[in-house]
Amino acid sequence: MDNKFNKNKNILVNMMRTFYQTKQANLFGEKTLEQKYLELINGEYNFSNEIEVLDRIDWDFKDFTTQYLTHTFHSYPARFIPQIPLTFVKLFTKEKETVLDPMCGCGTTLVEAFLNNRNSIGNDFNPLATLITKVKTTLIDEKEFRYFNRKLAVMKRYLDLDYRRVDERINNLPNRKISKIFNRVVISKLEAIRETLLEVKEEGHKDLFDFGRVALSSTIWSLVENGNGIDVDNLFLKKVKSMQKELNKMAKIAKNVPEVKVICGDARKLEIKTNSIDLIVTSPPYVNALDYYRAHMYNMLWLGMDFDLFRKHEIGGHSHFIINRFRLLSEYLGDMLRSMIEMNRVLKKDKLCVIVVGNSSLEYELIESHKFFAEMGKKIGFKPIKTIFRNIDKTRKYTSADIGKIDDEYILVMQKLDNTDVSADDDNFISEVVREQMISFREQIKKVQGTSIRGRKPTKERLLKNIDKISEAIESIPKDIKIKR
Repeated sequence: MDNKFNKNKNILVNMMRTFYQTKQANLFGEKTLEQKYLELINGEYNFSNEIEVLDRIDWDFKDFTTQYLTHTFHSYPARFIPQIPLTFVKLFTKEKETVLDPMCGCGTTLVEAFLNNRNSIGNDFNPLATLITKVKTTLIDEKEFRYFNRKLAVMKRYLDLDYRRVDERINNLPNRKISKIFNRVVISKLEAIRETLLEVKEEGHKDLFDFGRVALSSTIWSLVENGNGIDVDNLFLKKVKSMQKELNKMAKIAKNVPEVKVICGDARKLEIKTNSIDLIVTSPPYVNALDYYRAHMYNMLWLGMDFDLFRKHEIGGHSHFIINRFRLLSEYLGDMLRSMIEMNRVLKKDKLCVIVVGNSSLEYELIESHKFFAEMGKKIGFKPIKTIFRNIDKTRKYTSADIGKIDDEYILVMQKLDNTDVSADDDNFISEVVREQMISFREQIKKVQGTSIRGRKPTKERLLKNIDKISEAIESIPKDIKIKR
C-alpha cells in the first residue's frame, strides 16, 4: 500500500513539474505547440548545437500560457514573457549554475531559474521591483501562512476604524485625477492592512511581511487600473489567498531550492563578483516608452518607498529632457553602455548575454535599440551572434499605446569573447561611443525622415527640425551621459 501511495505521489509531483510550462497536454492526439517547444528546449531532438535550436522556435509564443505560479503575483509594465528566459536557461546553463538579470523588474528571469534549479541574481534600482522579485522566489512554510491568515482575520474586525493618518494621506497624494479613488473609506482600509503588516514584521515574520506588502501593492495597482476601490479589503484578501495557493504549488515543484540573491542597486555599477555569471537574460527599459516610477507611484507611496529617487535615476524615463527628446536618447545609450560594460565584467568568458528590447519612437523617428546595443557591444568584448525578431501580443505586455508604440521586440544574443579593458565609470569612453552612435543616427535621419509615423503626419519642415535637435543633443553628450548623483 505504501509503495503504491509513493508511486502515485511521485507521478503527481512529476505532472505538476511539467504543468507549469504547458497549459494543455493532449496525450492521445496531435502535440500542442507548447509541448513541441518543451521537447526542443529539453533536448529531445538531435541538433548540432544549442544555437541551432533557437532557429526552430516560434518566438511569438502565440497562445502559450505565460501567467502561472508566482508570475501571477503582480502586474508590471513591459515585462517579457517567461518562455524567453526559460529557453536560454534550459539551453545554455546547467543546474546550480548562476543566471543574472541586472534589470530584473518583477523577476521573470529569476522565477524561471528557480523552477529549473539554477542559482540566480536579480538587480534593479526600483525597490518595488526587487521586493516583488524576492517574494516570487521565497518559499513560505504552511505554518507561517496559518499564522498570517489568523492575523488577517483579526484585521477584518477593525477595518471601519477612523485612522489618524487618513487626512494626512489624502493631503499628500499625487496631484492626479486618479487620486480621487483614494477616499476616506479606501484609505482607512489600506491603513488597516498596512498596520497589520507592520505588526507581522514586529513579531519577527519578515518573509510574511514582504509577502503581504506585495499583495497590498498588487491590490493598489488594481485600484488604479480599474478605478474602483471601496471593496479594497476583499481585493487584498483575495490576492493573498491566490498568492498562497501559487506559492504552495511552486514549493511542490521546486525539489531542490537554488540560491537566490536580489539586490536593490544600479545596473551601471553591479555589486557582483567579476567573471562569476554563467548567463545573463534581461529586458531593459525601452527609451521613451513609459515612466516606470509614474506607473508605480501609488504602490510605492503606500509601501514607504522613495519614487522620486527612482525617477531621478530611471533609465530611459519619459520624463527626462522634455524639450529635446534626442538628449534622452543620448542619456539612455550612455546608461545602457555602462550597464553592458558591467554585464561584460561579471559574465564568464564565452557565455551569453541576452538582451530583449523593442523598438520605440522619438519625435516621429524609429529607435531600434537592439542595433545600438549590438554596435556598442562590439566595442566592449561582446560578439553579437544572433538577433531574433518576435511579435508582441500587446494584450499581454503592458506598455503605453501613445508613447512607446511598441508592436514587436528583438532578442539580441551576444557572446562574451574578452574582458573589456574599460570601466563603466569612464565618462570619456562613454561620451566617445555615444557620440559615434548619435552621429550615425543623424546621418540616417538626414537621408530619410519620419521613420515612425502613425496617425496624423507631421510636415516635412517639422521633421527636418529633428536634425538640428540631434546635433544639439550630440553637443550635450558629455554633460548628459554623466550619472546623476
